[in-house]
Amino acid sequence: MQFFVKHLYLLAPILAILALFGVYRLIKANDRPIPHYEPKQVEDTWSAEEYMRHLNLKPFNQREVHRLLLKRTRQKEGVYLESLLPVMDTAGLEIIRCYHKVMGDDYVPVITSGNDYPYHKKNSKHYKNAAMDFRIVDMPMDKRRQVVEMAQDKLGPRFKVLWEKGEMEHLHVEMTE
Repeated sequence: MQFFVKHLYLLAPILAILALFGVYRLIKANDRPIPHYEPKQVEDTWSAEEYMRHLNLKPFNQREVHRLLLKRTRQKEGVYLESLLPVMDTAGLEIIRCYHKVMGDDYVPVITSGNDYPYHKKNSKHYKNAAMDFRIVDMPMDKRRQVVEMAQDKLGPRFKVLWEKGEMEHLHVEMTE
């Protein structure tokens, strides 16, 4: 007991060091590096004949649906989509359909984020591979509203479609479950 009383003055510095270490661990836990991703080379577009031939040759599996999503969109440089949940690929194709209905079949939507941006909120669905962002800022205001409303109608209650406004305006699509 006398030993503890004799060295009681060391308690405060030890607690301070432990507190600093705890703060350091919290900061490091929120530090997410951007994953390195080299996209595979895919053909730019499919003609209608190629698309129908492809459908007739083999059924779509998870990889083919993902490949179709990549072919029917452009991706902002650095976007990482390879780990998306399969349901997100299907939701992405529905979003593309909404863009085409509003903007015409020649319009190619741009995916601006998947699981690649280290500055999303800490518990963002992006880090669970259950969210994507689409560029919307290059569209007329009335068309943006149509795409957002149509997308929410098409995807239903299993997904949340948000029109995130501000300097980084985009269409955010995430699973709610």
